Amino acid sequence: MKKLITAGCVLTLCGLLALLGFYGYAYLSYVPLLGQDSRIRLYNNQGGLIYESTYQKNSEWINLEEVPQTMIDAVISIEDRRFYQHYGLDPIRIAKAVLVNAENGDIVEGGSTITQQLARNLFLTLDQTWSRKFQEAVYAAKLEMHFSKDQILETYLNTIYYGHGVYGIQKAAAFFFGKELDDCTLGEMAMLAGIPNGPSLFSPFISMDNARSRQAVVLQAMVDNEKLSQSEADSAKAQPVLLADFSTQKIMGSSGYYKDAVLAQLKEMGFLDQETLEKGLNVYTYLDPEMQTILQDAVDDHMPDTDQQIAGLILEPFTFNVLAMVGGRDYTTSQYNRALHSTRQVGSTIKPLLYYIALQQGLSPSSTFLSTATQFQISQSVFYAPTNYRNVYPEKEISMINAIGVSDNIYAVKTHLFLGMDLLADGLAAFGIESEEATAAMALGATHFPLIDLAKIYNTFASEGLVDEPSMIRLVTDNAGNILYQRQENPKQLLHRDETLMLSQLLRAPFDIKNLQVMTPSLLGYEPYTTTAAKSGSSDWDSLIAGYNPQMTVVLWSGYDENEKLETNEERRVPKQIWKQIFNTVYPQDSPGPWYTLSPQLEERRVDPISGQPNPAGSLYWFRRTDP
Repeated sequence: MKKLITAGCVLTLCGLLALLGFYGYAYLSYVPLLGQDSRIRLYNNQGGLIYESTYQKNSEWINLEEVPQTMIDAVISIEDRRFYQHYGLDPIRIAKAVLVNAENGDIVEGGSTITQQLARNLFLTLDQTWSRKFQEAVYAAKLEMHFSKDQILETYLNTIYYGHGVYGIQKAAAFFFGKELDDCTLGEMAMLAGIPNGPSLFSPFISMDNARSRQAVVLQAMVDNEKLSQSEADSAKAQPVLLADFSTQKIMGSSGYYKDAVLAQLKEMGFLDQETLEKGLNVYTYLDPEMQTILQDAVDDHMPDTDQQIAGLILEPFTFNVLAMVGGRDYTTSQYNRALHSTRQVGSTIKPLLYYIALQQGLSPSSTFLSTATQFQISQSVFYAPTNYRNVYPEKEISMINAIGVSDNIYAVKTHLFLGMDLLADGLAAFGIESEEATAAMALGATHFPLIDLAKIYNTFASEGLVDEPSMIRLVTDNAGNILYQRQENPKQLLHRDETLMLSQLLRAPFDIKNLQVMTPSLLGYEPYTTTAAKSGSSDWDSLIAGYNPQMTVVLWSGYDENEKLETNEERRVPKQIWKQIFNTVYPQDSPGPWYTLSPQLEERRVDPISGQPNPAGSLYWFRRTDP
């Protein structure tokens, strides 16, 4: 018994010494309250600040004495009821979390105090690892040793994330309820206190039922913490909650998707490890604020009042800089970036790559195939019967020009089979797109890949055959000015220049009314003021357009996340309308843009675009001088 008591005393003494050493180290290791040294700053291509971690430009700081006591009670009751009694770590919550995590074999409960949450938000990543939890504890102790509880709580309330791009409790009150914080009801304050635990789950804009359920949990925690009576809590639950007009909310401006994409790329590059973060990161991006505004304004002007989504990219030819990006109709409602992560069927936007291959293999813009309803025998047991839009067929030989102009599917499949199906699959592979097994339907875009890959292909067309990886980051430095990363532009000639120039002129055909026959040119009525090359595409679930001139490439997709069919022309024309407005904004009617110049090996011919034969009243397309 005496040995057990002695052992217990030794263990207790060792524990006290370890605790003393832990907090002694924390006392000797100063950290700034707002984590200035470890901030990530993102800049646009004009040098303007678009994002700063831990304290957003769009946050509104509120002093603690201005925060209603009821709001403070709600936050402390639900997040950290012993906040004023501990020194950054709550042994009771930690013991409970350890037991739960041990039972599950993973970190499923954090047990973090308000101080730990602040430490994580200011200095650390969100990785669920034991090492990160230990670092969180160390930073929490440092904060407790150097700042008062009120300073910690004030900073926490001003930097906590509420979803929708909203940081800080004052901004959250205005965003959700259109009010100053001190004008909010008890029920609204309880709802605000509950949102940070899971913004995508408890935001009333996303689910009022979930928000109400979480509100009830907060109110009960306040009762348990003796900050409210049960009758007051019941009365608060019964109060109506009137939300602000969500349609007017643009908290992150229009750059939220771009910002998230850059942060994700920084993580992939290894720049969000703790050692690097402690030195600070200054990230200089290619985001063009004017182009981003033009893109976002066009989206806002043409998106219908439905759940239909949009994704869009603007790239700069020859450099492959990503100038602008939208990943959805509204960043505040969904932060999922469809431009980068959604894999969709690309439809007829694949055809220009097929026709580039055909040109490179010796076909010309005047090469013809018979367009009529056709069943192709692919192998002894495999047959394929594609159809044209609305089952309309010219019933005669048509040229490649006309096939592009009206998006004739029969011509595309015949070209694909004539060349050999592997060539298109190889063409996609050259862009890093590993497609499914080569099939006849691949010629019609029955393959799936993200919009950013389609933008890379079209930007290569726009760059006269040069290819590079689309890039958002130009330069990364630490706070001491040391260069951690600098992009080296290194475009390579992937496609033959002459055939690419021919293709660009061929992609004028979808606007050309002289391609009108039983089928209508696919972009008739959507031609912008300036000269552009473009191709639209569609499936039952997707509508796309991709086009360019020598100065910018614009690629857009629209559809529904749950693969609902696009039933109406109004749904299908959305990306075309947006695309046209973008080009007309950049190049107004009195400001013609640039176009390409013929190489010495090419010549311009005036031809009937349907037959491909010379015609003085025809349209201008480009041919090799050696083409018949």
